[in-house]
Amino acid sequence: MRMLSRRMMLAGPALAGFSRKAVAQYRQTGTEMDIVLLSADSQAAAVQVVNDVVARITAPDVRLRAEAGPGILDSASRLANQQAVVTAMLPSVSLAYMMQSGLPEHVVYANCSIGRMGVSELHVLASRRVSDLRDLAGQKVAVGPKGSSTQAIAAVWLERVSLRVEPLYLELEQALTAVLRGQILAMMLLAPKPARLFLDVNLSDNVHFLPIGVPSGRPIGVFPTQILPSDYPLLSGGEAGGGRLVATLGVPLVLACYNWLPATPMFMGLARLSDLLIQRGSGLRGFDMATDVPGWYRFPPVTAWLARGGTVLDAALAQRQPPLSAAEKERLFQQFLDWRRHH
Repeated sequence: MRMLSRRMMLAGPALAGFSRKAVAQYRQTGTEMDIVLLSADSQAAAVQVVNDVVARITAPDVRLRAEAGPGILDSASRLANQQAVVTAMLPSVSLAYMMQSGLPEHVVYANCSIGRMGVSELHVLASRRVSDLRDLAGQKVAVGPKGSSTQAIAAVWLERVSLRVEPLYLELEQALTAVLRGQILAMMLLAPKPARLFLDVNLSDNVHFLPIGVPSGRPIGVFPTQILPSDYPLLSGGEAGGGRLVATLGVPLVLACYNWLPATPMFMGLARLSDLLIQRGSGLRGFDMATDVPGWYRFPPVTAWLARGGTVLDAALAQRQPPLSAAEKERLFQQFLDWRRHH
């Protein structure tokens, strides 16, 4: 035992660094280190976001791929997959939506956040005949395709403000056409501003954005923000220096994961993914690992990294239990010697 301890001391910091690399390599040699990024839904914009993230942070030592999620509940359910490291880019309101959909609280809050990947705003475009939200009570309102991020925030927000409408699950272009033709009074869209869908809409179309606020009660993962005249100058009159601010909801986009135990390979894979984001994600619009997301807990190694620095993988390794046995230390030392001979 003394000889083994002396060997470990002689290896010093190099062995410590190698041990981290060895664990990472071990976790990357089987199907358990496949890393999947799911979109919240199958809408083109959501799919493009995950494709952009994968293109930005991909590395030769991981199998990282983007997949289109059919809907928020489906994407969230895949986070507990034990065959791959699965994450999903979900709107922050997803936790409240899952609770509203009947999932048990302990299942909902088994999910946590690696980081904020952007912010979207809730747009409520309505006919000029509608001067107040209450005018929509009992009316047909397009709330986005079923399972989409727009439908999730619409369902939660409408429930919280006790506004009962007749929801229509239209594709976004269909919904806009229906509003412009006067077939329905309003539509909702969750998208980063300025949303391309509304850029060609102007004052002569006799529509406007309705102001909305954060509902009271238990937080739903949103914060108050505004749509500016400069965001949609044709619609607001902003091109002539006029227009008005419209109160609305800001909805962060979360890179969500299951809160695995430290002893699992998925835990280590999520730590590796977190480091890739830190190293390569600075060019992603709205990406921020340090900003809190309302209502979400952080993935524990990210919390440790924010407090102490280093890497998220280092933080994850420090949380793994139990410590190595004597036989495991001897095997690791021999692996280190082999590695040093070839480097």
